[in-house]
Amino acid sequence: MSVEAILKHKGRHLYTIRPEHTLVDAATLLAGKKVGATVVCDAKGRIVGIVSERDVVTAVVQFGKGALEMPVRNIMSSPVLTCELSDSVKRITEVMNERHIRHLPVVDGEELVGMVSIRDAVDFRLRETQLEVGVLRDFAAVR
Repeated sequence: MSVEAILKHKGRHLYTIRPEHTLVDAATLLAGKKVGATVVCDAKGRIVGIVSERDVVTAVVQFGKGALEMPVRNIMSSPVLTCELSDSVKRITEVMNERHIRHLPVVDGEELVGMVSIRDAVDFRLRETQLEVGVLRDFAAVR
C-alpha cells in the first residue's frame, strides 16, 4: 500500500510555520495541535525545514531559555527529507528507521499535501496485517 492510503485514512491535516517565527511559537503550535513536528515553509509555501519536539528540547538544552526567542530557522532541520503519495508504506518505514526520524512531509510534485509519522506507518501496516489474518481465517473456516 502507499502513503496515499495512509492520508486517505488519517486525513491531510497539516500545520506549518514560517522560519521567522520563534521557537516558543513552534512549541505552542506543537503542543496546541498535539503533533510531533511542523513543516517550516517560506512566504511562497516552499518547504525550507522541519521542526520537531526533539528540536525544541535540543535547542533549549544547547542555548538555554534564550532559545525560546530564537527564530525557527536557527534550529530547524534542513534540508527536509520528504516522501510522495505513491511511495510504499514499507519503504517510508525503512527510511524513517534508517534516518532516525519520526515524520515525513508528503509532497505531490512541488505541493505539500500532508505529513506521515512512523506511528501512522506502523498502525497502517498493523491494520493491513490484521486484515490479511482475518481473510486467511475466513478462508480456512470455509475449507
